[in-house]
Amino acid sequence: MWRQAIAVALAVLCHSARAQVVTVDTNAYKGLVVSISEKLNELLCDEYISGIRNMFTDGSTLLHSATGGNLYFGEVTIVVPEAWACQGVAGSSNVAWDQANLRVGPVHSVFGQNPWTQQPRGCGEPGDFMYFPESFLLENSTLGSKGSVLVHEWAKYRWGVFEEYGHRGDPIFPSATRSYDANETLRHTYCTDGDVAGNFYQCEGDNLDSCYFIPSADETTGVTSSLLATPFLGSVVNFCTDENHVADVPTKHNLLCEKRSTWDVIKDHSDIASTFPAASSPPSFTVKQLTAQTTGDKLVFLLDVTAPMGNGADTWNYLRDAVKQFILAEATDGMQVGLVSFADSATTISELVTLDDGSRGPLADKVPNTPQNVQTKNVAGGISKAKEVLGAEGMVILVTENMKSHSEDLVAAAGGTPVWPILYPHLIGVSYDSYQDLADAGGVSVFPVEDKLVDVGVGSIQSVDNRVALTRCFLDIQYATQGNSMQEIVSSSCSGTDCQMSLEVPTNTNYEETFNIEIYFCDTDGSNLETTVRDPMGTVIGNSYEQDTSIVYRGTGLQAGTYTVEVSKKLDAMDVKSSLLATKQAESGGYAIKLWSSLDLQHLEYTLNSAPTLFAMVGDGDSHVVYARVTATVTDSSQNTAVLVMRDDGTGADVTGNDGVYSAYLIGLSQTGSVSVQVAANDYGGAAKLVMTSKRAAPVDVNGQACCGSQVTFLNDLPSAGTFTVTSDDAGEVTGTIPTNFPPGRVTDLKSSLTSSQVTLTFTAPGDELDQGTAEAYLVTYSVEGSDQGAVGQDVAPVEAGALVSTTFPAPDCGHLTFLTFLVRAVDAQGMQSADSNEARISVPCVPSTSLPSTASSSSSSSSSSSTENPNSPPLSSTERPTPSSFFSSKETPTASITASTTTQSGDNCSCVSTETLVGVVIGSVVGSILAVLLVELLVYVLVKLCQRRRWKKRQRQREVVRSTRGAENPALAQADAGGNYESRLGEQRRRRNDATPTNDQGEVASTVPTPLPYLGQSTTSINQAGHPILPSRGNQRPLPRGYNSNQDQYANPSTVSHRNNSRDNVQHNQFYDQPYAQQYSQYNYRPQNQDRKAYTPNEYI
Repeated sequence: MWRQAIAVALAVLCHSARAQVVTVDTNAYKGLVVSISEKLNELLCDEYISGIRNMFTDGSTLLHSATGGNLYFGEVTIVVPEAWACQGVAGSSNVAWDQANLRVGPVHSVFGQNPWTQQPRGCGEPGDFMYFPESFLLENSTLGSKGSVLVHEWAKYRWGVFEEYGHRGDPIFPSATRSYDANETLRHTYCTDGDVAGNFYQCEGDNLDSCYFIPSADETTGVTSSLLATPFLGSVVNFCTDENHVADVPTKHNLLCEKRSTWDVIKDHSDIASTFPAASSPPSFTVKQLTAQTTGDKLVFLLDVTAPMGNGADTWNYLRDAVKQFILAEATDGMQVGLVSFADSATTISELVTLDDGSRGPLADKVPNTPQNVQTKNVAGGISKAKEVLGAEGMVILVTENMKSHSEDLVAAAGGTPVWPILYPHLIGVSYDSYQDLADAGGVSVFPVEDKLVDVGVGSIQSVDNRVALTRCFLDIQYATQGNSMQEIVSSSCSGTDCQMSLEVPTNTNYEETFNIEIYFCDTDGSNLETTVRDPMGTVIGNSYEQDTSIVYRGTGLQAGTYTVEVSKKLDAMDVKSSLLATKQAESGGYAIKLWSSLDLQHLEYTLNSAPTLFAMVGDGDSHVVYARVTATVTDSSQNTAVLVMRDDGTGADVTGNDGVYSAYLIGLSQTGSVSVQVAANDYGGAAKLVMTSKRAAPVDVNGQACCGSQVTFLNDLPSAGTFTVTSDDAGEVTGTIPTNFPPGRVTDLKSSLTSSQVTLTFTAPGDELDQGTAEAYLVTYSVEGSDQGAVGQDVAPVEAGALVSTTFPAPDCGHLTFLTFLVRAVDAQGMQSADSNEARISVPCVPSTSLPSTASSSSSSSSSSSTENPNSPPLSSTERPTPSSFFSSKETPTASITASTTTQSGDNCSCVSTETLVGVVIGSVVGSILAVLLVELLVYVLVKLCQRRRWKKRQRQREVVRSTRGAENPALAQADAGGNYESRLGEQRRRRNDATPTNDQGEVASTVPTPLPYLGQSTTSINQAGHPILPSRGNQRPLPRGYNSNQDQYANPSTVSHRNNSRDNVQHNQFYDQPYAQQYSQYNYRPQNQDRKAYTPNEYI
C-alpha cells in the first residue's frame, strides 16, 4: 500500500502541475472518486453504496444552497474492491483506495465514527483526502444530517477552510472560554449567528483547561450558520459571512485564516470565481470494480508522428532519443515493449519484444527518425491499434502534441486499458479534457509538458528541460507500475563551453549495483561535445550509450560520495544537464517514507510571500509513526544544501500535531532549478510510537474526538515503533523567484497562566525565516478586556526554532478584575515581523502596584532543547492526556448551561472562587466602609454650609430693610447705593452667570457632561486595528513621553483661586462669598494647560 502511495505521488512529477481529478463543469463537480476499503464487510457492499448515494444527494442540495446556487455535486464514481460481488457494477477502475478523494474505511479508536479530512496545508489550500468511517454511513449518527457533514468536510478538503469549534482539553482551541464582562460568563467557541443551547462541564474556578461544552440540538432554534461549526444542527444551512462571523473566539479557522469568515475565504476560490448561479440537478453515480494495478511488464509506446511533432528544432529529436534511451538503458530486464505510430492512421512498428541484452538495440533502432508530413491525427485509431499489439493486459504510453484543441471519444477506444497521456509539446491554455477523461478512466495521470522554444541565435529550439522531462515521465510511469525500478536520485546542470557538474550520492542509502549517469543537451551543442565522468575515487567511467541529445554512462558498484561530470563544447547554445539514476534495494518489511509537497515536487514554487512546503509520513502500509525525528536535506545543482527539521507538533509549517504528517518550509536555497531531496527518519531514541489503522486519526460523538485541534491525542498507550532508520531520495524542481529573506515564523501555541500576581507566557520559538533559524527578538502586546492595547518589553534571549520560550511579569494595575489578551510577534534582524500569534487570554484580579513593566523577566525553558534536538512533541503520560471531546453526552453534572436566549450559571459554580477572588472581596468591603464614613462626613459638612447660607441671607434681608429706611431718610445714600454698591452689583452678576447657558468657543451650546481624560498608560486603539506596531529600535529605545506615569491629579479641575480678580481690599470677603460658586467655572469651557497633552500610546514608543 505504501509503495502504491509513493508511486502515485511520483507519477505526477513530469515537469507539470498535478492533474486536478475533480473539476467544475457548468457548476457541477465532476471526476470525484469514492473508494470503499477492502477491510470492510463485503456483505454490506450494497448498503455502503446506498449510504454514499444518499449522502451525496442530500449534500449536493445543501451545497448548492450554501454557495448561492454556484456549485453542486455532478458526477460521482464509487469504486468497490476487486473481489466483491456488488449490484450495479458498470466497468472497472484502476483508482486504488488510497488514491480516492473520499475514502470509506473502518471506525477509528481516536476519531470514532467521526469523518475527518487530512489537511496539512494553510488557509485557502486544499486537503489531501476525506475519510468517512463505515459506521457513519450505516447508522443514525448524532452528528446530524450526513449531507451537512459531507459539506462540512468538503469545504475543508476543497477550499482550505477549517473547523469553527473548539476541542475539549485543547489549550489553543478550547471548547469554552469566559467573556469580557464582570460576571466572567462562560461561552462556547462556536461561530454561529445565534445562541446554541447546551451545558458546560468541569468549568469550576479560574482554570478552564478541563472545561468543555456539550450543545443541545433539540433546544437550539434559529441558528443558520456556520456549516464549519455546527453541521449537526438541522437549521444550519450557511457558512459564516462577514456580517455574522464571530472573530474573537479561539478556533483553528480564526487563527489560520486571519479571522476571515469562512465564506470570505470560499468565495475567493476559483470554483466560485469562475461560476455564476444556476439551477442544479441530482448527482449521477457510477459503480466500478477495482482492477489489479497493471504491473508494467507489458507496455506499448504510441507515438504521434504528425507534422506538428517536428515544429521547432529538437522537438522530435528529444522524443525519439528519450524512447530509445528508455529501451536501451532504463527499462527493466524482462519487460515486453511494443511500438505503434499514428497520424491519420495507425501503424504497428514492432510487436511486443522481451527486453534483454540482445533485443534492446534492434528494438531501439525501429523508433522513427522523423515525423510525417501529415496534419491530421486519429488518436482513437492509434489506441485501438496499440490494444491489438498489447493483448489482454498491459498499458499504453501515449505521446502526442496538444498545440490546439482536439476532441475524440478516447475513453471508448481504450475500453478499460490504462493509457498514460504525455502531452508533448503542450501549449499553455489549450484544453486537454479528452486526455484527462482518458487518464481518469484508466486510473492514471496525464502529463502536460509545456512547449518551451528558446532562441539560440540561429533559430528557436526546444528547451533541454523538455528532454529531461520526457525521461522523467517514462521513469515515473515505470516506477508507478512496477515499484522497484530506476529513479533519479540527484541532478545538476552547468553552462559555458567548459563546465563541471557534481552528483552527490548519500552515504546512508542502499542501492543496487547498476546505476546510470545521464547527460542531456540540445542537438546544436551535441555536434562538438566531449564529456568525462569520474567516480568518487577519480576513476573514469567508460561504458556509454550515445544519442543525438543525450549520453548514458552505465556503471556498477555505486559508491557514496561525489561523481563529477566534465563538459567541453565549442558552442554554448544551452545549458547541459545531468542526472544520476539508481534502483533502491528492496526492503523486507520495515518502514517507508512518503514525501509530497504543497503542489508537487516538480513545482516547488516560491512567490514573494510564500515558500513551498514539504510533507512526509513514515509508515508500513497499515500504520504510521508519530514522535519520530524526521529531517529533509535539499541540494541544488550548485551543491548548496538546506537541512530542514520536519515537525509534527502543530507549530511552524505543521498544521496539526501528532497526526503523522511531518512538515517543513523549504528555506535555505538561493537558486532555482533541479534539486535532490533526501528525507531521513529514525525512532528518536526510542520515543517513536506506532498508530495502527484502528487508531487512525476528525463533528463529534462520545467515542471519539473531533478533527482536528492543535494536537491529536491518544487515549491509550501506543505501541513502540521499534528501532529504525530509513531514508528516501527524490528529485524536484524549484521554480518561481526566491525572496532574499522571509519573515519570521508565526507563533501558533501561545499559552498563558497566572500565579498569584504574576503572568506567565509560554510558546514554541519560531524561526527568523518562517520555521527555520533563530529570531532576533519577540514582541509581546496585550489588550485589556478586548479593547485597549499595550506593549510588554521583553528581555528574553531568542532561541532556535522549536525550543520552548517562557516569560513571567507582574499583572497590570487596573483597579478591578480584568481580562487580558496577549499576542506575540517574532522580529528578525532586518526588522521584518511575523504575523500575530494565536491569542492567549487570562482573567486577572488586578493588584494596585505597577502597570506592565517595560522590561519583563523571561527565560528559555531549560527542559527544552533546540529544534534540531527536539523537533516533535514527546508522548504525554497517561495522566497528562486530555480526555476526548464529547459534544452530545456526558455523565457529569453541568457547571453551567445555556438556553437558546439566555446564559445562566449554577449556584454550585458561584461557590467555587479562588483565593485571589476572596482577597478582592475583603479589600472591597474595607474600601466600601471607608467610603461610607467619608460620605457621612461630607453630608454633615454640606448641611452646616446650608445653615450658614441661610443665616447670611437672613442678615442680607435685614440690611436691605435698613437701607430702604436710610434711603427714605437720606436720598444721597440711596443714589450711591444704586450707582455702584459692590455687594449689590456682585450679587446681580452671579445671578446672571448662574442663569446663563454655557457655550463653546464657536458660540454653540456646550455640553455640560464632563469628558474623561485619556489614561496615559493605555492606547484606545482596537486590537484588530493595531496591526503591526512600529518595530522597537535596538539599543536606542525612544524615551517615554513627558508626564508618563505622573499623578493623574494634575488633570483634575483647577483651583478657583487663580480666577479671582477682586480688589485686594475685598479678598477676605470674596473667599467667604465665592465658595458656593467655585465649581460653576467648569461650565465656562475652562481648559487646564495640561489638558491638551497627547495621551501616551504604547505603540508609538515601542
